[in-house]
Amino acid sequence: MTWPVFHFLFALATLCGASAPDCKDLVQPLLPGDPQLVFGKWVYVMGAGDPRPYHEALASLKSSWIDLSPTSESNIVALRFGDYSFNRCIFEEVNVTVVERVATFRKNLADHKGYILRTCSDCLLWTGSFRNHDVTGRFILQFTRSGAIDPQDVEMFKKQISCLNFPENFHKYDGITQLCPDDKQAEE
Repeated sequence: MTWPVFHFLFALATLCGASAPDCKDLVQPLLPGDPQLVFGKWVYVMGAGDPRPYHEALASLKSSWIDLSPTSESNIVALRFGDYSFNRCIFEEVNVTVVERVATFRKNLADHKGYILRTCSDCLLWTGSFRNHDVTGRFILQFTRSGAIDPQDVEMFKKQISCLNFPENFHKYDGITQLCPDDKQAEE
């Protein structure tokens, strides 16, 4: 596995330093320190979208998990997910192509392009854009291993969405809606 694969992956990084980071530090793409830590399952905890119709559509996402795993190709990562949306589970698996720190893939008939940002310890923060014919938009999604997040880390997320001009009324996983079953994980 080469480093380009890890450039796109969701990072596990703790913001350091005594002073509060400014927007420049909060929104720079990040290279994970230990790439192996990004593989495995992550649970969606909060997110925002832009423009407004896409942001409002995120409200239909009641729970979500993603699973990242390496492939035999050095610049491809397997991304599986299970979303509970519109009163049903939606599953998909896509291959993500990584060049430098930018990842691209096709999901839900849209072309996606994005990267990871600094975030709390044991968290993954992904931001990117999508294009589906003439429709374009962008998103930011926060994940944790457990599906729970510390209130202090929520404050950091609020600063990041403000720096990136996302709507401040972000959507959150309620912690109650059951996650969709992961049949592949059950097989292991």
